[in-house]
Amino acid sequence: MAVEQINWSLYKYVDNNGVSWNKRGEKEAVRQAVDGSAAPGAFPNWGRSSTRHQARSITYVDGTTFRTKRVTFYTAAAFAAVVLGTDTLTFTIPGSATGVVYTASKKNDERSPKATAGPNLAEHA
Repeated sequence: MAVEQINWSLYKYVDNNGVSWNKRGEKEAVRQAVDGSAAPGAFPNWGRSSTRHQARSITYVDGTTFRTKRVTFYTAAAFAAVVLGTDTLTFTIPGSATGVVYTASKKNDERSPKATAGPNLAEHA
């Protein structure tokens, strides 16, 4: 039996400040139906995720096995449209004949470093 592989692509990501970026994401029809993804453009790269720099996402949970899937949401409108505990996505799982239903359980807000000015310390003579 062939195992389905994860495919990646670039998508247009619009951050909470309205700035557009190119962000790498999984290429999967079930995600793209709800995540607000669009074709990339001549935008800067979003970059690597860290604890201080993360795109908005929603964690989906399989109620039977408690496995999770984290789905990036490329627009604030798509993110706001998801209702926790109600909205579901059906993912194909390797080795499973049918899809597995995951329910939206947690919204993970976008994080970005804050721009701050350097200190203006008085010169000591």
